[in-house]
Amino acid sequence: MIEAVKNILGPKSTAINVNGEITDFMYVPSKQMRFCEAVNHSFNIPIRLTNDNLGCPGTRRSVGFDKEDGQLAFTISENNRIPEQFIAGVLERIPTLNDIKCINLGLTDYMEKFIHPDLYIAYVNPDKVMAIMQKLAKQKIISSIPPFSLLSVCGNVFSNCYKNKIASISFGCPESRIHGGIAGNEVVLGIPYEIAELLTKI
Repeated sequence: MIEAVKNILGPKSTAINVNGEITDFMYVPSKQMRFCEAVNHSFNIPIRLTNDNLGCPGTRRSVGFDKEDGQLAFTISENNRIPEQFIAGVLERIPTLNDIKCINLGLTDYMEKFIHPDLYIAYVNPDKVMAIMQKLAKQKIISSIPPFSLLSVCGNVFSNCYKNKIASISFGCPESRIHGGIAGNEVVLGIPYEIAELLTKI
């Protein structure tokens, strides 16, 4: 279905599966990689992330590999000059996942035949997001737009979308705009499989 999704959202769209099997077509990075960086690469090649190669502390917290928020709050506070207490409060509101073993990104239509996507993430222009929100509103579906400028792709979009089964939108964070390839005129949109399937039919 990824090609149908790309027809709606544009070429910077990726199909994502959680805890699925590996195939010969997937690139498994030997070096640690950020989730947003992997999303950007997965627009062109399938990538598999695991506990061994997922390096970003924010992502590791979002997918449940690391459970301690204290050090992360301190690091984000130091790097962005935002009060640590404020960061800690924000982290409490960004979902975390459990029982994640691997994440497969960049599934092709062929791969989707035997690895079922859980969600799609796309980098899109605001006008396209508005059009999608209008279509979803006609189906009585409300999108989530968390107002946090940290853990944008991994937490506010991926974890929120996967855990809560809701279309999720983020304006990005400094790290994802540097490492994740989000252009100045793009925002991040995550859509659960069921909602994406609906969009391809309306």
